[in-house]
Amino acid sequence: MHITTPFVSAPRRTRWAQRICAALVASLGFFTLAACGGSGDDDVDRGPSTIEVQAKLNGLYWDAGAAKLYLTDDDAAANAIKVWAGKDQFTAAYPLPAMQPEQRPTLGQLTRADDGKLYVTRFGFGSYGTVVAAPPAGQPYNLTGLAGDRRRLPLTPTADGKLLTGWFRGGGSGPSGVISEITLGTGAQASERELITGLSKPAGLVVRGDQVIVSDQGSGKILAYSLAAIRTQPSTAAAGRLVAQFTSADSLDLMTSGADGTLYFGTGTGSLYAVDSQGGFKTLATGWPGIRGVAVDNANRRLFAAVGAVQADGPSSIRIVPLD
Repeated sequence: MHITTPFVSAPRRTRWAQRICAALVASLGFFTLAACGGSGDDDVDRGPSTIEVQAKLNGLYWDAGAAKLYLTDDDAAANAIKVWAGKDQFTAAYPLPAMQPEQRPTLGQLTRADDGKLYVTRFGFGSYGTVVAAPPAGQPYNLTGLAGDRRRLPLTPTADGKLLTGWFRGGGSGPSGVISEITLGTGAQASERELITGLSKPAGLVVRGDQVIVSDQGSGKILAYSLAAIRTQPSTAAAGRLVAQFTSADSLDLMTSGADGTLYFGTGTGSLYAVDSQGGFKTLATGWPGIRGVAVDNANRRLFAAVGAVQADGPSSIRIVPLD
């Protein structure tokens, strides 16, 4: 069990207000960063702050070049990648391919590859799992050639133009979890090969240089592999280097990496963590509703977290957390 007091620190905020806010959080035992409000007089909200969203949030992606936050919405009426339009406004940026009435739009990790396209996993519930491509111009489309029975969650690009994705079959409690590599072909065509097997439910995935970092929700482990090595000889969960150990009860979710290599991720139990390259971890927040996706704005030293609704019919939220 990991317990810590949420920290608040942001050089661009007014110092006296920040100290008062931090003191209140510590002394009153609030398990939230939202009480401290936004960034004061600055144009950039570095947090701690909360933006309510009428959506069922999942994946997040911060586009550093365009300075835009993209998100996925798992609400039954939604089937789009949305973009933060400022304040509490989120608009559809990419309507995704139409689905059958009985299908659910559940989406996972959102990322952008070197080809300029946004890519997102569709979970598929064992029948229609896929990866959706959203080009800067033109209509988004499903990649073809991928097995639909794979329940897909994490996704990340590689430096040489491929994608790594994580998936599992069944309920995610057995060793059916896999990390595979997707090679993009002509048009919507793609092919896939397995690189790591024997995981339970891979939820987070980051490529950092030659390192592939995987969080396995079923075991609570964060594991590291050499990308070059697993491309030459596929590996297993048992062969991964242990970076950090949590528990299956923590329910690790989608993961991202900062410019310095720090890993950030939330949990289904409402904690937000940072893990450095030596495996040391810091608890950034606790006591929130379940956390799905996270995204880092390195230029402004802030982290975005997609936080579930407190009540089933209530709003979700984007929480902004300062990183220094």
